[in-house]
Amino acid sequence: MKRFISTALQFGAVSVIILLFSCSITSDSFWKPNTDWGHWRLGHRSDFEFLKKNNFTVTFGGGAPNFESVSREEFEKEMMEAKQFNKTYHDSGYIVLRYLSTSLNGESETPTSEPNNQQIHMLDFYNNHWEDYMDYIGPKPPEDPTTWITIRPDGSFPYYRYAPYGSETGKGFETWGCPNNPYYVRMMEGRIRAQAETGIDGSYVDWTHIPGGTCYCKYCVEAFRNYLKNNLPKDMAEKKYGSTDYDTIELPKEQGDAYWMEFREFRCYTVAQFHYKLRSAAREVNPYFMISGNVFGGFGYGPVAYDAAGNMEMLGEVDDFLYSEIQEYLESAPGKDRRGIKITNSPALKFLAAACSGKPVIEYAIEITPPIFPEPTEKALSAMAQINIAEAFANHCVFREKRQTPEGATQMYQFLARNENNLVGAHLESNIGILASLKQYLADELSFSFSLSRVFADNGIGHIMLVERDLSDLKKLQKLDLIVIPYLPLLSEEIQNRLISYVELGGNLLILGSSGVKNQYDVPYDKVPLLTLLETDTYPKSFMQKSRGEGTVCYIPLTIPESRFLTAVKQKEDVTTFGPAMAEVFPDIPEAYTRGNIHPDLRHFLELTVDSAKSILKGKYSQIKGSPYVEMTVMSNEKQNLKLVHLVNYNVTIDGTVVSPSELNLNVILPENKKVNTLYYSGSLSEMEEIPYKQITENGITMISFSPKLQSIYGLAIISLK
Repeated sequence: MKRFISTALQFGAVSVIILLFSCSITSDSFWKPNTDWGHWRLGHRSDFEFLKKNNFTVTFGGGAPNFESVSREEFEKEMMEAKQFNKTYHDSGYIVLRYLSTSLNGESETPTSEPNNQQIHMLDFYNNHWEDYMDYIGPKPPEDPTTWITIRPDGSFPYYRYAPYGSETGKGFETWGCPNNPYYVRMMEGRIRAQAETGIDGSYVDWTHIPGGTCYCKYCVEAFRNYLKNNLPKDMAEKKYGSTDYDTIELPKEQGDAYWMEFREFRCYTVAQFHYKLRSAAREVNPYFMISGNVFGGFGYGPVAYDAAGNMEMLGEVDDFLYSEIQEYLESAPGKDRRGIKITNSPALKFLAAACSGKPVIEYAIEITPPIFPEPTEKALSAMAQINIAEAFANHCVFREKRQTPEGATQMYQFLARNENNLVGAHLESNIGILASLKQYLADELSFSFSLSRVFADNGIGHIMLVERDLSDLKKLQKLDLIVIPYLPLLSEEIQNRLISYVELGGNLLILGSSGVKNQYDVPYDKVPLLTLLETDTYPKSFMQKSRGEGTVCYIPLTIPESRFLTAVKQKEDVTTFGPAMAEVFPDIPEAYTRGNIHPDLRHFLELTVDSAKSILKGKYSQIKGSPYVEMTVMSNEKQNLKLVHLVNYNVTIDGTVVSPSELNLNVILPENKKVNTLYYSGSLSEMEEIPYKQITENGITMISFSPKLQSIYGLAIISLK
């Protein structure tokens, strides 16, 4: 993180820095929001009666208008109103967030005509009104806003027209400024300072991305060359490309071009850097100001790498919460589809929780109103809302509804509020961790973190997902009995050495396929560090298990076919604007893991991985049995000495019918030297009740075993330890 910040500051020196606030700021003068996930219940309307009824804690409030949309007199009036609004809600204990768009809006001659850069509204503001806001955005820059737009190699620019629910668009369009353009960045820093001035707690900043196939402006050329100097050692560049002259290289335009991987990494880095600059600007005004982008990162790695340039592992270090639109209409809405297949987003949610290290994650999901939702009965709407809330909450995330809060949602929120004291401070925990790494996809390699998480859940086995920086957390590693490497061809020597140490100190490592054969720069090793665990120079063609130090390493060969396990999906209409159809790129995406369409051959290897994990652990894992539709996650609340078990019933049809499992049996691992004090449970969103359990100790493993009734979509068990 220190390296990221220092480099970000170097790049930031390109921008004109304007000191707007000379007065000293003390934290005592600001209302400090509660940033614990367990406290966040998000309401889409700013209405006291509505918020109180649903026991919401987070709402959306007043912010500064965009400079180009109002006169200075109107701006000051709206600022005063926003300040009063936010103070009123703070006084009642609410966290207040605000939407902030980074887009450059415009209007074309007709709804179908191709926009041109002269039609953006910011141009009129630049020509006629810039001086009115110099206290926020500094003197007028020499380059007007038409030069700020992200551009393709041919000089054209991407744009977006909003067409709700298939309706025709108006003449309006959106395009986006380049986050490497110093004048655009300066304007956005002014916007977010104005937001912070209103006393609001934070912003989720929309369109903080670099659209697919962009940007090739002069600032990106310069920034990319500097990025290579700081991030790609010359010996690696020489091995990969036979060149080290960073000062003259051209930006790559397509897969296969030199520096393609590094260019996509750079785009991700640029977005994270942009977030860092915006947050820093806002915190000049309010030291507690929170920021998140909206870069669609929960879809999986495909769109992250190819479209929005939103590396959630990077953003998780910078952002104060993550905000992700992860569902694609009804196709990925949780529940049971007409084929009887479980639809689950839990792998993506587990990844997002890992990416942001336990900070709040807001999942912005489908519209649960017509015409997207075809059967808008109260029963159907309530069930849809409940399962979205349950799935998100069970995976340490927060669900945000778009328009409507049916009675079923209210019931869920009231239940969570009654148990908030036990939930605050809790985090996902398991003795099994699945390692994910974006490096693979940026290098056009495969990896199967999401799909493997799905298969573990299908087998009822509790687990968490890890990102690479988790491996430096000794406390976290000590809690893991097994780390699974689900085919990660790119792994740095540092990461591999940490995994070796983990095994030597008593951990178990399960490697699927030829992992770690290349370093983080996508350059093959002469000798793969991980292979020292197997005492061989190359990965074997058959299963192998070895002891090393106090631990064990297990290897499962993986055969990758010419098809790369790709599954056919319907082509998206917007692929030319936002990048290629993701199933044409990688299989480890929602079309596979979310919808149960994992390639049969790939599923075979993933099932072998699960079987090997069970064999290695010899019964030391948490598991739920009794229904293929019920998933379980476990959380730990060390401060209160609690274990929390979340149950989500995906046996929910599109009409809102919920089928309760006839019988469930749970075995949950307990910490060493701990015993159960009490077990309270509710499977009907009613009051928690004490239920019977068995505490079993075998082979040094202590577990609690119980058989809860799950009458609704969500169940919660609270285990008090002593």
